[in-house]
Amino acid sequence: MKNIGKRSHTQGAGDLCPDLRHAAVEKQNIPSDYEIPVSYIPKEVAGTCWVVLNIYPLEQSLRKLANMFGAISSNKENIIVFIAMLKSLRFTFDHEELETAMQVFQCHYREGSLMSGLYFDYIKDVLHSAAQGTSGFSCKPPPCLNPQQTPGGQEDGRKYSWSKRTPLLLVLIPFVACLILIVWLVKSGRRLPVCNTENSQIAPSDMIPTVSVSIPLQTLTHAANTQPAGAAIPEHESG
Repeated sequence: MKNIGKRSHTQGAGDLCPDLRHAAVEKQNIPSDYEIPVSYIPKEVAGTCWVVLNIYPLEQSLRKLANMFGAISSNKENIIVFIAMLKSLRFTFDHEELETAMQVFQCHYREGSLMSGLYFDYIKDVLHSAAQGTSGFSCKPPPCLNPQQTPGGQEDGRKYSWSKRTPLLLVLIPFVACLILIVWLVKSGRRLPVCNTENSQIAPSDMIPTVSVSIPLQTLTHAANTQPAGAAIPEHESG
């Protein structure tokens, strides 16, 4: 890839010294545990193009940070100074070449958050590197890494994999539960006669069913009429 941009002028380090003091001021004004989001490319990835590739993302991050303060806030005034510096620095590069370079390195940008102290140190580092007077950069991006090869990518991959499995699990869980219930009911139905037999064998004697016999009334009347003659003799004798 050819040089992505040529500086129209060279900014000396001395021109930035007064403005870099604002970084120290902001470092003290903003709580040290405050995290500021920013998109960036590490030096080991961008190489000599590190400044060029990080100017615009840092400018956008500062604009979002400035919007968090009131119009008359001194913090906002100091942040606007940094925005103006980065914007003027960005205008020293060819717009089309800068945009092309950012697109080529797109897969290497990382989304992160820096503590306020590290954030303003990062701004100073970018501005100080820009003040070195490099007239052009030759950028050749390394191969894009598979998201699964990075720790963040592995975590995102696990989340994506889990999100894909969740609908399947929601379908399988009720199905398996119904299957287990059916098997349990079938097994319970087969064991029921065996249990009744066992219970009947150990049933107590008072639970044994009794048999009642009914005798017709006509049979009893006929038996009375056919009473033996010897049974009436005492009555005649008593007469």
